[in-house]
Amino acid sequence: MHFNKILIFAFLSPLFFLTSQNYQYLHDEEDRLELHQGRVEHRVVVKIIGDEWRVVLEDDESKSDVIVRRGDRIRWVVEGSDASFAFPDIRIFGLETRDVKDGNPLVMTVSANSPKGSFAYSVFIHESMTYARGQSPPRIIVRN
Repeated sequence: MHFNKILIFAFLSPLFFLTSQNYQYLHDEEDRLELHQGRVEHRVVVKIIGDEWRVVLEDDESKSDVIVRRGDRIRWVVEGSDASFAFPDIRIFGLETRDVKDGNPLVMTVSANSPKGSFAYSVFIHESMTYARGQSPPRIIVRN
């Protein structure tokens, strides 16, 4: 009788183990693979347009919102001044502020732990002691 209980336990244990597992890790791995394969670099320019400092997409000066996925990179170039960037949520890039010299790129990768959502950020222009304007204010929109 004792031997039969051991056999039943031995056969049923794997079943209990498999049904209690969290299979979320399979989706996480698929997401990581997709991010690695589909990484995109978004290009943003900070420059004077008209008589004001603006944050605009490199290929469309009417837009400043950057729509990204986790793992994407954003490349900012400030034309004509040193600048300080302030990001509202440390989970997006792992840093809250960054300084960049005139003409040098600031390249940041969106963290795999970044929350989804829309995040306003600011760019302070040292030369004119003012903030650059985007689509009031510039935003990073994380989609996945």
